[in-house]
Amino acid sequence: MKKILFSVAVIATVAIAGWNYQQNKEVELSDLAMENVEALAQGEIENYYNFKLKSYESGCEICQPHNGSWCNVHDQVPC
Repeated sequence: MKKILFSVAVIATVAIAGWNYQQNKEVELSDLAMENVEALAQGEIENYYNFKLKSYESGCEICQPHNGSWCNVHDQVPC
C-alpha cells in the first residue's frame, strides 16, 4: 500500500511540475529578430493604384476602379 501511495505522490508531483513549467514558458525575441519580422512584414501591404475603397450600405468595403486613387486590399471588408 505504501508503494502505491508513494507512486501516486511521485506521479502527481511530476505532473504538477510539468504543468507549472509549461505555464511559465515565455518567448522573448531579440531586437534583431524583431527587426527581421518587421522587414518581412513590410512586403505584406498591397496597394493598388487607380482603385478606391468603396463602402456599401451592407457594411462591406471593396476596392473599385477609380482614376488617381490608391486602395489597400487589406482594408477591404467582405460582403
